Amino acid sequence: MCAVSELTAALAVALVVALAAFAVRRIRELGDDVRELADRVRELSVRLEATEQDAASALAQADVAESVLLDKGVADEDDLEAARARSSGGESGYVRTRDGDLH
Repeated sequence: MCAVSELTAALAVALVVALAAFAVRRIRELGDDVRELADRVRELSVRLEATEQDAASALAQADVAESVLLDKGVADEDDLEAARARSSGGESGYVRTRDGDLH
């Protein structure tokens, strides 16, 4: 009987060691995944900030262009409103497809 209980104890210890090794490996893999995702988030954050700056610059340029058109008498407020409505209300015809990758 003593040999059976020693064998059972040895098997239990071996099982715990195997499970611990599996857990450690899995935790390391998940840590790598987290680091990779953090890098992607940082990259996207930088790209988003640049896009926001580009959009703000484009808006400022549009405001300047509107002012010039009004000052030169090329367009009036109604013309600018009609142009804004055309540019923001219609479909551009551009259809974005998703391939699952971030660019």
